[in-house]
Amino acid sequence: MDDKVKAGLKHIPGGSALSLHSTRSSIIARGRRDAANAASNPYYRQAVTDYSTRNFTEAAASFRLAAEQGHAESQYLLSTMYDAGEGLPQDDVQAAHWERKAAEQGHAFAQANLSFRYYATGDYPEAFAWCQRAAYSNLAWAQYNLGLMYRKGEGVLQSDADAAYWYRLAAIQDFPEAQQKLADLYYIGHGVPLSYTQAAGWYRKAADQGNAEAQFQLGHLYAFGQGLEHDYTLSRHWTRQAALQGHEQAVGELKRREYRDP
Repeated sequence: MDDKVKAGLKHIPGGSALSLHSTRSSIIARGRRDAANAASNPYYRQAVTDYSTRNFTEAAASFRLAAEQGHAESQYLLSTMYDAGEGLPQDDVQAAHWERKAAEQGHAFAQANLSFRYYATGDYPEAFAWCQRAAYSNLAWAQYNLGLMYRKGEGVLQSDADAAYWYRLAAIQDFPEAQQKLADLYYIGHGVPLSYTQAAGWYRKAADQGNAEAQFQLGHLYAFGQGLEHDYTLSRHWTRQAALQGHEQAVGELKRREYRDP
């Protein structure tokens, strides 16, 4: 039940950052504070239209024109297109350049992606600094990453209490990985009071969203009656759900239970 501190930060891949159907990164439904201002730029509006019709080359050109005028949203989206090589040649240098331009203007997604870029090179202090800025903009994905960095002491003094604080902010926004990590802390009593009931509640929220680790741990709690009533049927159900996703411990547990299961 230990926190898997070896896990790295979450990153929104460049290839999906422009998906119009993504709840985390849609250029239409992101609900950013400057949405009205963003839409006022004619090059940006044209780029969105072109992207929606899969005219990626034209979209990239229009985003570039808006980006060169200092339009933060276009700078960010241009960076993701350079990352993915979508509508123009893949170019990490250009991606980082435009990402930083947007981040310096307070663009939360750009700040979080820039944080990940620094993290990948091992520059944890810079990664933490940019992640913190994005987290203060209430970006759940960044709040979760900040929790991970506090938990592992990367770029900041290690603090389970601060990790729990940031995990919770992301968890209440229904970020499943944060719900699972917060549950882990409640189970072992690190940074928060030990509480199997709280652990079970947060595991259930993450498990319902398909988090395999939470499903496995929820199965464990049902098996031992920790934080909820013992229920072998539900224990087997959640263990199987995790196993179906390839969770190694869950697969092993199901094999050990075969002699009891019909």
